[in-house]
Amino acid sequence: MTVFITALSLLSFLNFSCSSKKSSHNYRYESTKYYQTSKYQLKIPYNSKIKSYIKYFTRKDKSFVKIALERGSLYLPTIKKIFREYGIPEDLAYLPIIESGFNPYAKSSSGAVGLWQFLPATARRFGLIINRYIDERKDPYKSTIAAAKYLKYLYSIFKDWELVLAAYNCGEGCIQRKLRYSKNSYWHIRYKLPSQTKEYVPKFFASLIIAKNPSKYGIYINKKPVYIVRKKAKTKFKLRKLASRLGVNYKQLKLLNAHLNKEIAFKGVGINLPSRKIKYVAVNKNMTKKMVKKVNFKYKFYKVKAGDTLYSLSKKFNTTVRKIMEFNRLKNHEIKVGQILKIPVE
Repeated sequence: MTVFITALSLLSFLNFSCSSKKSSHNYRYESTKYYQTSKYQLKIPYNSKIKSYIKYFTRKDKSFVKIALERGSLYLPTIKKIFREYGIPEDLAYLPIIESGFNPYAKSSSGAVGLWQFLPATARRFGLIINRYIDERKDPYKSTIAAAKYLKYLYSIFKDWELVLAAYNCGEGCIQRKLRYSKNSYWHIRYKLPSQTKEYVPKFFASLIIAKNPSKYGIYINKKPVYIVRKKAKTKFKLRKLASRLGVNYKQLKLLNAHLNKEIAFKGVGINLPSRKIKYVAVNKNMTKKMVKKVNFKYKFYKVKAGDTLYSLSKKFNTTVRKIMEFNRLKNHEIKVGQILKIPVE
């Protein structure tokens, strides 16, 4: 009797083990359904693995996603613009969420650096400069161009964006070796990949779904998007001095120019300026007298009268409703009689 029960227990255990092993690799069978295609340029499989990461990011790691997306507002408009120019799906602009959390100073244990986590060899291969003065892996503008070139190169090999994502994580050689013995699909080779790469693609898809509609998951982003204006320094200067002359936030300027190792720009070095605050900037040779031509918006104060609306004020002062709201940090169009408003004047 004991022997019979033991035999049954062993058989039951073997059956459970087999079914468990099979279920851990069956995401490819779930991949026939996709998330709403009109929202995304990439095809995102509707499977349990991606859903589990959505659950993880919106419950256990919600603060990380919020911080990453708020940082991303400083870079996303420029990343999307560059990706459009290189024919890369704009959905991939959100890849730094899982690469670096949109932190240009991020550095991995393996030595990968910047928004796009480039290793030195790969960075130099795609035209980035690394020396004692600058590390362009931390330059959001130049590193994005390098990332676009690398992604385009990977797509020329694999012709599949899921495989491109996997190759971006573990290298094209890693994926090519696995494809020798399997179908040309990420979900068919997933269980053969390194542990980090195995989770990389579903993790990215989950972060993309959340990033496209963060409020749906209780994540509210208050940062306004910033566009980068690229200039070349015509003389040596310190970032702090430039921020003071331009009247821009020093911390923001520093994040846009993380590639300047000592926060000093040398002649000929590319610098990034926030265009939401600056319409035109010309770095002058005579730094001591007039370093920049600044065209920031000025403003005057106005006391709201009966019958005033944001629209009527925008017409009266030749500006826009949006600019009045931005200057006064208004969340809606409601204003009260007697309220003091800043009215932008160019």
